[in-house]
Amino acid sequence: MGLILKKEENNSLISVWEINESLDEIKHHFRNREAHNFKSKKRQLEFLCSRLLLREINPDLEIKYNKFGAPELNNHNYVSISHTSKLTCAIISNNKTGIDIELISGKAFNIKDRFLSKKDNVELNNKEVTLAWSAKECMFKWFQKGDVNFKKDIEIISIKYAPKQEINIKFRDTSYVLKFLEIQNHFLVYFCK
Repeated sequence: MGLILKKEENNSLISVWEINESLDEIKHHFRNREAHNFKSKKRQLEFLCSRLLLREINPDLEIKYNKFGAPELNNHNYVSISHTSKLTCAIISNNKTGIDIELISGKAFNIKDRFLSKKDNVELNNKEVTLAWSAKECMFKWFQKGDVNFKKDIEIISIKYAPKQEINIKFRDTSYVLKFLEIQNHFLVYFCK
């Protein structure tokens, strides 16, 4: 387990932690009560690894959640967290922020009709559909207020792989540019504003 990416960009810090240990090994870093609310061992592991990542960034950081379930930090910076079975990521910024990480697989493709509309400019393959899902998740987390319809409220205008990795979207009639990275067969999408 360990920090595999730490990137500063535009007053934001993006970090990724690789999960290699078992839940029992991770629990040794915490008091037992910190993950007892989760029945799923997978969810406990993801939760605790995200806390280890934040400790690595700054041991004094504490998280609480707003009424919509979005995380907030005790130092008044914004934070967003995401995880898969192998990676946990976080972004901390002075500005409102969102982040999502997804394994490139057929999972998003299998549910594409739930979140893609005819307006989305996305090639129908596992890679690009995964990226579109991650972009829409990122905007949902950035919004922090729930009540977002992924098909109606978020439109993928374009995806640019080079020279910059960017996704142009429209969220409720306002245009935004999200950035992304490909890391260990995952897409990491992030946004600050």
